[in-house]
Amino acid sequence: MPDSIALDDSEAHHLQHVLRLKPGDQVCLFDGCGTEADAVITRISRREVFCAVSDRRKSPPAAFGRLTVLASPPKADRLKWMIEKLTEIGVERLILLQTERTIVTPGESRIEKLRSSVVSACKQCRRNDLMQLSPLQTMTSVLADLHSERLQGELWIAHPGTEPEFQSNVVSPTVQPRFLLIGPEGGFTNDEFQAAIKAGARVAAWPNTVLRIETAAIVFAARLLAGPLKTTSLPPAE
Repeated sequence: MPDSIALDDSEAHHLQHVLRLKPGDQVCLFDGCGTEADAVITRISRREVFCAVSDRRKSPPAAFGRLTVLASPPKADRLKWMIEKLTEIGVERLILLQTERTIVTPGESRIEKLRSSVVSACKQCRRNDLMQLSPLQTMTSVLADLHSERLQGELWIAHPGTEPEFQSNVVSPTVQPRFLLIGPEGGFTNDEFQAAIKAGARVAAWPNTVLRIETAAIVFAARLLAGPLKTTSLPPAE
């Protein structure tokens, strides 16, 4: 991040017309790659905002490793909502998954709009690295692409009606990366499920109920990222 920076149109508009900041005001900038910096607004023009940058900071790596979610896109605004929440909880990458039962197939223009939702979610949750958002890939190509990476991590598949393998000690900070497969409405076909199992996938399931796409993605991603649950003793109320 340079010592002086000009914000682009969208960020300049947000700063001027939403936050209503002025020259001399302090802001926190981030580059989307894990670095943030304090800055002071030095000049505002009609379409640009100029800032003087100082005190750069690099984020530490995630405590419980890197997670890629591979999910069949849910319908309508539920896809945008899922992207926002996966960004908030720290998912490194979301790959949209094309399966035999996938209904929603967003094109590149839609994906570009969804990437702006990633930026907005990062601002809201104060995350300074952008979650990567990849366009549709088939189940077959995904399993082939993951083969070499999976040697260093774990592959999980969410599948209802199966015995889950989540245990209290399942999350280890030494295991990187992780991959989580989330199927479409109607779930994976048996052939897709068996292909994932053959590739070494472990099963994540929720007791008694069938979860929506976005619910399953968030629940199981959070479980893999959170690490062992901890309890905190609160002081007695006065």
